[in-house]
Amino acid sequence: MEELLGTYLSDTHLAGSDRGFLTEICYGAVRHRNTLRALAEFFLSRPLKDTHRSLRAAIAVGLYQRIYLQTPPHAAVGETVAAWRTLDPIPGPREQTDGAAGLLNAVLRRACESITHLPEGEEPTEPLSCVRIARGWAKIDEFLLPKDHRAEALGIQYSHPTEMVRLWLERYDDATLRRLFDRDNETPPLYLALRRDRDPDAFLRMLRIAEIEAIQVEGKELPTFRVLTPTPIERIPGFASGDFWVQDITARRLVNLLPKRTGVSLLDLCSAPGGKLATILDRGGIAEAFACDVSEAKLRLIAENLQRLRLHGEPGQADVHVADIPRESERLRFNRKFDQILVDAPCSNTGVLNRRHEARWRFLPEEVRSLTRIQHALIEAGIRHLAPGGDLLYTTCSIEPAENADTIFEILGRHTDIHLVEQTEVLPGEGEGDGGYAALLRRDGW
Repeated sequence: MEELLGTYLSDTHLAGSDRGFLTEICYGAVRHRNTLRALAEFFLSRPLKDTHRSLRAAIAVGLYQRIYLQTPPHAAVGETVAAWRTLDPIPGPREQTDGAAGLLNAVLRRACESITHLPEGEEPTEPLSCVRIARGWAKIDEFLLPKDHRAEALGIQYSHPTEMVRLWLERYDDATLRRLFDRDNETPPLYLALRRDRDPDAFLRMLRIAEIEAIQVEGKELPTFRVLTPTPIERIPGFASGDFWVQDITARRLVNLLPKRTGVSLLDLCSAPGGKLATILDRGGIAEAFACDVSEAKLRLIAENLQRLRLHGEPGQADVHVADIPRESERLRFNRKFDQILVDAPCSNTGVLNRRHEARWRFLPEEVRSLTRIQHALIEAGIRHLAPGGDLLYTTCSIEPAENADTIFEILGRHTDIHLVEQTEVLPGEGEGDGGYAALLRRDGW
């Protein structure tokens, strides 16, 4: 989705504010799809599946603007209808398009008349008639969530898949669950990881000169800044000179669990886009690194980021090799062992649902089982190449036990010479960052 939207925006001449508004609508409508579909069904006089695809999308866009952005009714209705008509989306007689435009107008008008936004901080007296919005609630007249199916009701109210909610209800109390839902539906913060040889105070001064507000959230060991002014990455001072890279604060902290040693050979599996590798290279101690992934596009991305950051290939820096690996991890073979291995595995992304806007709608038990098979295979590939006394750091951006601790303890049960040094799980929002998991394993022997 990011690639599609980015391609579209690159071909337009929209002003910065308009680009931001369009991005917010696109991502927001996807993030809140479950809620928007339920409300569209409620306000339509026909089954949603029998409505033209473009009309369904327009209804979602109009509802999103009115409910979540609190756009004035006349704009949410009028602008949405006008924009839809410019697409000429329905082939056939003009009367058919006019009729569909009339339906769109009627549905959105009815919705606007039915929506009441509660004052910020006020809890609803009729929660089954309300949906959650940022810092508040929207009440929908005559709308009623399912009374006897809590997971389904919460899934509509907070726009999460029912199966995900059902699993989380078994693990978390109500307060934690609500914090997770709210965090997943927030616009994600932007964090910049600053190179350790750069001056944080000078960097902040450069940002202020460029009228970019930012705050430092992590200190000397992992200098990290949260950017508060929406700004394209390429326009932030220091981008071209490789002063920083984009990396969430949780990912930065988790990868730092890999112990710093001297003269290390490192194997980084699933390396793209290279943020965790940049953190490891930036702190020093790496003599040689292999950055691996499964496609030419990902390898190019790693190479481009490393070239911009200038963290390798110069005197005193690591030699970094970019290498493709087979998708079937069982076939991965290097004719050598490595002192340290990073396995940042593909996962369900349940710790970063605010960033991976469509990921929640792919969440199914069979999908998680498929991912755990990949995760097991990647860890096994890493263990095959781990030297005696070496470290293997396994990380995910998931909060699902099946992908995290369960996977690690299954692996440990098969390898008596591998032991767990430490593990940690971070829920979304803890410590200001995303959710994620890390486990540091070590092979016996020196």
